Amino acid sequence: MNPDFLPAIGASLRALGEFATWREVTDETLAEVAAELDRARAAVAGARGQQRANRCARHPGGPVDPTATNGCLLCGVAERRPATPVPDEFVPGDVIRFYDEHGHEAAAARYGPQAVTRALVLRARHPSTRRPGQPVPPRTESEK
Repeated sequence: MNPDFLPAIGASLRALGEFATWREVTDETLAEVAAELDRARAAVAGARGQQRANRCARHPGGPVDPTATNGCLLCGVAERRPATPVPDEFVPGDVIRFYDEHGHEAAAARYGPQAVTRALVLRARHPSTRRPGQPVPPRTESEK
């Protein structure tokens, strides 16, 4: 049995239970009941199928890695290769200046990819959407 379909089965059963409280039954109502029954049957048929190999909500049909915590190869790679932390001395303005002078590869090598990405996002953000206390990176001539 595949438990992934249990929420869909429950939702269909609840929807069918609500139809019982309706006083007026029309052809349109019966069509809705029939459609909900079809959805419930499809969910039950899916639950009878094989259980998915990994327990990943983001990659349900993805490749399997038995060593990963949720069985997903794609998430397991991210767990084994954590991102480079942003340096404590991170100043977006310095990163942007270095980035503009030396390019992406050199800035990523010096400050780390997360620091470069964060600085570029801050530079692209409109001043009205910046959070209070956030440093404002300098604008280049092309942005003025």
